[in-house]
Amino acid sequence: MHYNKAMECIFDKEKLKQILSDFYNSTGVSVTLYNAYNEDIAHSLINSPYCRYIRRCGDCTEYCSQSDLIHMKEVSLHRQTSRYACHAGLMEMIFPIIYDDVLIAYIQIGQFRDAEQRYSAADKLSEIAKRYGLPLKQLRTHYEEVPIVSEEKLNSLCHIVDILVKSFWQDGLITYHRSMLSVKIERYIEDHLSENIGLNEICNEFYLSKNAAYRLFRNEFHTTVNDFIIKKRLKQSQELLQSQPALNVTQISSLCGFPDYNYFIRLFKKQVGKTPLQYRKLHLHN
Repeated sequence: MHYNKAMECIFDKEKLKQILSDFYNSTGVSVTLYNAYNEDIAHSLINSPYCRYIRRCGDCTEYCSQSDLIHMKEVSLHRQTSRYACHAGLMEMIFPIIYDDVLIAYIQIGQFRDAEQRYSAADKLSEIAKRYGLPLKQLRTHYEEVPIVSEEKLNSLCHIVDILVKSFWQDGLITYHRSMLSVKIERYIEDHLSENIGLNEICNEFYLSKNAAYRLFRNEFHTTVNDFIIKKRLKQSQELLQSQPALNVTQISSLCGFPDYNYFIRLFKKQVGKTPLQYRKLHLHN
């Protein structure tokens, strides 16, 4: 079993891998399951000679990851299945897995050529060959071996994926360790850290009494509402200190919901053991 602490989501990794392999063996289409943080949970084989040929290039995996990430963000934003052309000129699809209005995973299928060539296109091969330093003739030979999928088959694949997702829940292959309400509240807090949020705002948003909110945070998060929000804000400040060197500490303090700069400095040092600047210098040094 694979336990994702960030989402409190449990995946039966071995059984999921077997199901995805069965999908590939039945359809000839590769499939991968990602969690909400874009981590590969389970996948089938990727048996395309075209993909194997391109992946000989060291930069290819990075391009693959960037392409996947861009389209998963799009799916996360719009909550709809996305059809798109991958960096190597093949068609792929990403399906959101949503439970009780919370996006908890993605399924990606590919790599194939669509019959109407709206996504896959042979005229991109020259650009791809140049990017990876591969001979165009050899690349084209492998490209033409990639199966062409009709619109009818695409629709059938979508129906099968929908059935698979339902079976994941029904058979307990994906489960939550926490209540869905607590997941929604955590997401709400993470999305509003720069705002003035607290117990009253959470109770109003989720129609909870204060006593119910106290119980939920005690039972689900083992802390108080205020301490939980502070912990989230400090975590976000650490991430920004590491990833956004252009932002100064005052800006980060404000973005993380600490309008009092001096209070932020004192609290950060108390919890982390270093000032924000010391923390940033240590990270940049490493």
